[in-house]
Amino acid sequence: MIEGLHADIESILAAGNQAPSGENCQPWHFVVKGETIDVHLLPERDQSYYGWGQRASYMANGAALENMRIAAPLVGYRADMAYLPSQSDPYHVATISLVRDPSATPLDIAQHIFHRVTNRKPYFTTTPGNSEKQQLSESVSGMGVRLALVAERSDVVRLAQVGAANEEIMLSNRALHQFFFSHVNWTKKEDDEKKIGFYIKTLELPGPGAAAFYVIQNWQIMDLLRRLNFHAFVAAQNASIYAASSAIGAIIQDGDSPADYIKTGQALQRLWLTATKLGYSMQPLTGVLFFKLRLDNGEGDGFSEEQKQRIEVEYAAAQKLFECPGKRIGFMFRMGPGASPSARASRFDLKDAVSLA
Repeated sequence: MIEGLHADIESILAAGNQAPSGENCQPWHFVVKGETIDVHLLPERDQSYYGWGQRASYMANGAALENMRIAAPLVGYRADMAYLPSQSDPYHVATISLVRDPSATPLDIAQHIFHRVTNRKPYFTTTPGNSEKQQLSESVSGMGVRLALVAERSDVVRLAQVGAANEEIMLSNRALHQFFFSHVNWTKKEDDEKKIGFYIKTLELPGPGAAAFYVIQNWQIMDLLRRLNFHAFVAAQNASIYAASSAIGAIIQDGDSPADYIKTGQALQRLWLTATKLGYSMQPLTGVLFFKLRLDNGEGDGFSEEQKQRIEVEYAAAQKLFECPGKRIGFMFRMGPGASPSARASRFDLKDAVSLA
């Protein structure tokens, strides 16, 4: 319990704090005054190559907002939201007004907020049935975005290659390599202490793979292996895992503004909770999407010309398969039924994410 905070409001905030975020950076802070919650983006939490203009963090905050909207009826509230309410503070993501509403009906996906998790294991390749597809599509209906879901095997294989291009580029780019490995937590103790980054067990590496992973954190070794095309080998292995899915999908948005990414974050959270309800696992495949966002906004200096061309080719392939020419792919993912993940990453305690005004 947080002293001075009503238990009902604390439960809503706890739901928000369960949202997904890139590198598990949890880039949000909640300021509570009475029954009003101001949600603020923490830019210092995300200094990643994958977060041009803090767009990945706006998406994560959107997911946190949606969790709170979904959780509010469980304790008799309705959550009314005003987005980006401050002209002077672009990181003031939203103001939530909690209103007592006896008619507020909880959604059945609310019970899955604390069970949703990223799962990097291979899944079964069973094609989703019409009922499952309909429920997934309806989960984002009216949210200002479009869900594209691809289940044709040859297309899933190609999109898996799009997703794995991230690893090929990362392992051949010194800045990206060093950023990634600086965010790997090698023990549970380290993960519990940092609470940000990739806990090694969540990456689902096989025994020999985990040992190799530890070795290639050294850039000099990785650079030597790169000349032997090791980065392409790793990408091919990962592509085979990504292709072991029922479907690969995307959330398509109109533009690149913070508001667009907030909407995508809200939609992906509803989608992910619905998938969890259906017994499906999910894993984000967003690397190439954010590389492309950097290129489109004139920040491609960290990439070689070959890498820039590869990003363009892979992104164009995704646009074609998701049938979204001229639109921004905000979020891409793989999904399917499968075994539970081996571990979960640590999180900041709720008290670290909340201030009382």
